[in-house]
Parts: sequence; C-alpha cells; structure tokens
Amino acid sequence: MQISRRSILKSMMAGSTLAAYGLPRFAFAASAGPAAPIAPREIMLLTAGTTDRFGLGVQAAGAADSIAFGNSLPDAGALLRMFSSVRGKRLVGLMSDAAYVLFSELARDAGVVQMIEGRHMVSADGSSGTHALHSVPGFHGTAQSLATALAPGHAAFAITEVPLGGSGRALRGVDWSSLGFASFRVAGAAPQDETWLHLSGLDIWQGCDALGVDPAQAEALRCWRTVAAPDSSASLGWEQTLGQALAGLAAGGISNSAPCVNQAFIHQLLSHEDGARHNSYVSFVMEA
Repeated sequence: MQISRRSILKSMMAGSTLAAYGLPRFAFAASAGPAAPIAPREIMLLTAGTTDRFGLGVQAAGAADSIAFGNSLPDAGALLRMFSSVRGKRLVGLMSDAAYVLFSELARDAGVVQMIEGRHMVSADGSSGTHALHSVPGFHGTAQSLATALAPGHAAFAITEVPLGGSGRALRGVDWSSLGFASFRVAGAAPQDETWLHLSGLDIWQGCDALGVDPAQAEALRCWRTVAAPDSSASLGWEQTLGQALAGLAAGGISNSAPCVNQAFIHQLLSHEDGARHNSYVSFVMEA
C-alpha cells in the first residue's frame, strides 16, 4: 500500500490566510486563548444524510434540541427562519457534503459564525478514513479525541487539525507512546506553521513524505511522561466520538488543555485505490 500524499496535504494548511479564505466565516475576534474556558452556550444538534451515531455522542454531552433533516434540506426560507429562531445557541452538526453546501452558504448569509469545520472521508467498509479539522483557538482538540478512540482498532486513518490563528509555540505535547505513536515536531516557515506529527505503523520518512516535508525538518517531540488511558470512547466509533467531542467544546464552561498547534495523527499506511467507495461528510460547530 502507498500513502496518498495529495489526500494528506489537502487536509493541512498552506497558511492561515489561505485556510481562512477557503472556509466559511470564522470568529477570529471572538476566539479564546488555549487555556481560557469558552463561554457556556445552549447547544442544538443538526444532521442531514447521516446515521444516528453522531447524534448519540452530541446528546450525551447535553444537546437541548435537535433537528434531523433526513437526506435533503428544507428550502432556503425555512432554513433562514430556523437560524433566526436559534440566536445565541451553538449549532453542532454532521451532514453529507452535498447537504452542507447549501446549509453553509445560508448560514453565512444569516450571519452565523463558524467555530469548527471538519471534512471526513471514510471508506464504505470502514477500513480507512481521513479527517481534516479547522477551528478557532479554544475550539481545538478534537483530533486528540478521535485519535484516542480510533488507535486501538485496525483501521488506517489520518487526522489533521489546524487551529486557525494558533500560536504554534507550545513547548511539550502529550506522550502518545502507549497508543503506539511516535511524536515529532516538524518546523515550518513561521512559528505558527509548525506541525506536531504523530505516527503509528510508519516511520518518520514515510510520515514526512505524506505531508510533503523534508525529514531533516523533523525532531523528536518532548512529551509529558504519561497520557490518559483510552476511555470508553474507544469503542464508540468515529461518529459518536466526534459528536461527543464537538458538543463538549461547544457547550463551553471548561478549560481546554489541548496544545494549540497544528497536529497530524497518521495510523498505518493509507490506501487510496481508484474506484474505492468513500462516504464524505462535514462536521461543524457554529454560533447563531
């Protein structure tokens, strides 16, 4: 099997400005620092063209209400009225990428602010998946939850997370060795472009090749001695784990201890064969 460099590179940023330009309206001015608790908000679950597993994770974190659009969204007028009716709430959702195209455009028109956007491409048989997350600082840390849940399984995956506007100046990361990962710091052109690369089942040369960077730019990452043992989320699967993680961030009120730096977790070699069937989804946290 070979790593598809293009698929990994697509999920990483070429720079914060480029990433912000290509994504919906993000709340840079309102973003909290990595150690500051996010202001609590009531959360609402929104889904379209997905299974119930994501919703189970969100509801476990206390969603106040939910709307399941089925396989198609309502007309534009109904969506705009919905946005008006949920002012002040945080919207946590997972949608098929087709449904999200209309939803995100109307959300932008309604002045809804984006906190997190995730792009998820998962093989139909569950044997591999790529997850690319972009967030404002303070709403980051979902990559760590997903990696903890998925690492004990046999599926190959790549998870990247870019906190747009993050400092990239964290000194030490969490020790992931108990889950089979070796961690490296990969330098960038600027401090905010630094990436923490966590690899399991492949070496640093393969990992750097997946990101299109020179292995000479990588060095071992200084880590804390321990990492929290995987909890019950390890058996929930990516959808339920993602829902629970996003809802926890959206609900706010607790400090976020995740390092506010670009991170990439690559577990085993990813195979992207032409013609293979994949399901594509978009997850989000927005503030209405």
